[in-house]
Amino acid sequence: MQEFLLLIQGNKYLDESPESLKRHLDDYNKWVDKLMKSGKYMKGNRLSDETKFVKKDGTVLMDGPFLESKEIIGGFVLIKASNFDEALDLTLSCPLSKEFNIFIRPLIPYDR
Repeated sequence: MQEFLLLIQGNKYLDESPESLKRHLDDYNKWVDKLMKSGKYMKGNRLSDETKFVKKDGTVLMDGPFLESKEIIGGFVLIKASNFDEALDLTLSCPLSKEFNIFIRPLIPYDR
């Protein structure tokens, strides 16, 4: 099994009503439960909107709550899959994929 990081890009146009938020969370939790039962879910979280950006020269930048609103990463999910195609299928089955852009990145194992 290989590990994949799903980066969920925020959607500032999403309806954030309490009913809509509850519906999205319920659907997402059902998806996570299904992945957990199959042993493919590892971890996931929403991210705070507080952002600092450290440039390679050591400069620390802060530009409002988000550095670039078009590049907001709202959260992440770490999954296990046998290959990239399976990771893609799991991502497409995520209810968040209907409202958000999701980037899929395979992790490279770190050997000491």
